[in-house]
Amino acid sequence: MIPFEIFVLPPAPQASRSEQVRESLQALESRLAASGRNDRHVLALTFFVDATDPAVYASDRKELLALVRDRFAPTPPPATVVAQAPEGGRRVALEATVLLHPVADVTVTRPTCLGLAYTVVTGPDGVRQVHGGGISSDAGLEDTAARARDAFARMEAILRSAGMTFDHVVRQWNYIESLLDIQTAGCGCHQGYQAFNDVRTLAYETSEFPAGYPASTGIGQAAGGVALEFLALEAPQEVSVVPFSNPRQVDAHRYSAGLLVGESIEDLPRKSTPKFERAKRVARGGEEVIFVSGTAAILGEQSVAPGDVAAQTRTTIENIAALIEDRRLSSLRAYVKRTKDIAMVRNICEAAFGPIPALYVRADVCRDDLLVELEGALVTHP
Repeated sequence: MIPFEIFVLPPAPQASRSEQVRESLQALESRLAASGRNDRHVLALTFFVDATDPAVYASDRKELLALVRDRFAPTPPPATVVAQAPEGGRRVALEATVLLHPVADVTVTRPTCLGLAYTVVTGPDGVRQVHGGGISSDAGLEDTAARARDAFARMEAILRSAGMTFDHVVRQWNYIESLLDIQTAGCGCHQGYQAFNDVRTLAYETSEFPAGYPASTGIGQAAGGVALEFLALEAPQEVSVVPFSNPRQVDAHRYSAGLLVGESIEDLPRKSTPKFERAKRVARGGEEVIFVSGTAAILGEQSVAPGDVAAQTRTTIENIAALIEDRRLSSLRAYVKRTKDIAMVRNICEAAFGPIPALYVRADVCRDDLLVELEGALVTHP
């Protein structure tokens, strides 16, 4: 894999929304310049905005994407706007995926498909990786299943445009409005997350996943329908791509039917399990990246410590430690269900992981009794 790193760029909370956006982009520019990199090395951008009203979210997204187009003209990187409120009362926070080194023999291009930019990074040894984002469902679609179908169709089109399929995806992010809501559609009642999982199963049907499903996060957002981001990889045989199971947890794609909420969508005879791996390792020689999926306080397949955010956070950290053999993550993202719990989650995570790039946002987690979900990546270079 061609190495990259994560910049977390939260602005000063007292500034206006527009000032916070500009401050985040200016901080990105400064960090690039200080390390001898430039705009060409930006692979993807993810903005987190405090917007619960659909109209406010649409306005924020339009403004943000316009600023990105102006800032990175003529070809901007993929940019996703997620309706998850950043910590500290901020209106906006930015996470940027950036090429680790300004390497002369690595090419970075930004083609477009369906009006969406995606980044293709190509190395001299045949490694090719695609960073996709900003893949949002049509705003006019009302239920989660329709939104998910629309978003997955767009994602598949981008992958096809890049000469890839879902088989090549090693990491995927799924942001889902009305994640836990029970919706009436067709002749049944469907939970938002379950409807998303059913549609994901249908989208993945034509793929074989010889190296397992992607590492993935399925998390709530306050507006914006369904939005997807992904990282896909095409590499020579000497690059190892391996899915990880967690000895403390049942694989999500093997969950018991009793854990799945609501009814299946009309296209399926039964409800689908979440199709992702607990983690995915990409390695060659002494270089490796372990993508840790969204992880919560689940032992076996049951949630633990209901109502106790501190205990759930510690259990989640122990689950991550089991995946990465007690090594320290290189970057972290924390999704916290209740704003009042963010400071406690941060304190526990900082004690466990130390000073790493970390972002804390408010978001619904995939079960009613879960209060926190953590994800991250561990990057090792020779």
